[in-house]
Amino acid sequence: MKTYQFLQIKAQGLSIRAKPFWIQARLELEGPCKLGIIATKRLGNAAARNRAKRLIRELFRRNKHKLPRALGMVVLPRRSILKTPFHELETLFIDALFKASNRL
Repeated sequence: MKTYQFLQIKAQGLSIRAKPFWIQARLELEGPCKLGIIATKRLGNAAARNRAKRLIRELFRRNKHKLPRALGMVVLPRRSILKTPFHELETLFIDALFKASNRL
C-alpha cells in the first residue's frame, strides 16, 4: 500500500476500535482488498512488532473472503494483541469487519 493510500484511509475512513487493535476502513473505487499495518515502537521491540504484524496478516488472510471486494483497511495493533489468544483475535476481527461493512 502506498503512502497516499494510508493517508486517504486515515482521513476519510471509518474507525472501529477493539481492545487489541484499531481498524480504519474505506471503500475504494476499484481493485482488490488492501491491508496496511502501522506498528509503532510503542507496541514494543522489533520482535513484538513483527509478531503483531504476522498475526494481523493471518487474520486478514483467513477472513479475506468475508470482506467487500474493494475495501482498503489500515490496522493499528495495540499491546494487548500479543497477549490475546488467536481465536479471540479472530472473533474480534470478524466483529469489527461486520461493523465496518454495515457502516460503509
